[in-house]
Amino acid sequence: MNGTLFTIFTLMYMLFGVLFYELRVFTYIDETLTLIIALYAGYKILTRQIPFNKPFIIWLAISFFYLIYSLVIESNEQIAIVNDFIMQSKPYLVFFGLMCIKPRLERLHFDLLQGICWISLFLLIAIYFQHPDDREVVTYGVMLTGEALSAVAILIGTLYYLCCNRDSTASKITTILIMSAGLLSPTSKFGATFVAAILIIFFVSKPIKINLKYLTMGAVAIAVMFFVVKDEFIFYFVQDYQYNARPMLYIKMWEIMADYVPFGSGFATYANPASMIWYSPIYSKYNLENIWGLNEGAEMSFAADTYYPILAQFGYVGIALFIWFFYYLFKQINNHYNLTADIKRYKTALIIVSYILIQATSNALANERCVVAMTILVLALYKYRPKPRPSAINSFGLDFAKSVDDYRPDQKKDESTSNQ
Repeated sequence: MNGTLFTIFTLMYMLFGVLFYELRVFTYIDETLTLIIALYAGYKILTRQIPFNKPFIIWLAISFFYLIYSLVIESNEQIAIVNDFIMQSKPYLVFFGLMCIKPRLERLHFDLLQGICWISLFLLIAIYFQHPDDREVVTYGVMLTGEALSAVAILIGTLYYLCCNRDSTASKITTILIMSAGLLSPTSKFGATFVAAILIIFFVSKPIKINLKYLTMGAVAIAVMFFVVKDEFIFYFVQDYQYNARPMLYIKMWEIMADYVPFGSGFATYANPASMIWYSPIYSKYNLENIWGLNEGAEMSFAADTYYPILAQFGYVGIALFIWFFYYLFKQINNHYNLTADIKRYKTALIIVSYILIQATSNALANERCVVAMTILVLALYKYRPKPRPSAINSFGLDFAKSVDDYRPDQKKDESTSNQ
């Protein structure tokens, strides 16, 4: 994909898919962009313009297996199954699709992306001051309510950091200041992600290994994160947990997986918007229909309040695949560092992985912001290097096409420096 076209898409999506999403100018912009990425990647593979991508094909095969499985066992109405299939596929399609395409970004494009970050930050602050009192809960029609504003601040800061020319003290401090815009509307998930980002940016100087330094840093991070989220944890999981939707979804997911071995209850059955709109029979079967936020015909927003219980739809096999995905991610992160020795990209990838794992305690993995998170993650996992332009060299009256690298051994070094 051309770098300029990718930059334009990024600007449009940040505006209408994230910042102004609640205006519903393009209601299905996230699904549409995801479909474009997937189809384009598939076209490139089929026409052999890019190499055969085994992980992408394996993921497609797995996802369509679960779709067919859900239709066969009639887990819910067909329209509900297809709706949830699209929703749950979104983050993985963006990731694997972009890993196939690898947008051709040069220094100019990274500078433009930094400009988009500054524009987005200005608009985020302006949106906050337009409705400063409507922040605590999600209010449809009002932009960046609930956890959205603080989550977007993390994404803007991470994208800015990725696009910095070097991993300098100034770029680190600026990144944290951009992320701190989330303090305008803080949530426990923002606090935990913010702490993780600070520790990664300032204290990770080489790939993480199991040693005293990183074990200590991990223990400190967990302690600080728990202090940040302890009040919310006690509210949801200790005080009257049997009457709250979120802890009960976690508790019942294990019963569901035990009853639907090994592939789970299927799409549109549990802990997602499709199971709310087309009321899933699973809620009645497991005595959840009387829990506030899970009862049919009433306010059901809590049914899509957390992501991890959704794994009950995919059973023990689905949990194993989820773990495998993150194992694959860490393997890719380390492989990329071994090839480039680019610690900034390594840290960017770690921040996004932390963001995903923490935000998944809500249903943020499959919402419109997941497209931005997965895009940043992909950009951190490869570094595009333009093919050298051939240069004609005259030798005894004969012209020979020779790579620039062949007679300028310092170019590769210069190019690597300019792209970092």
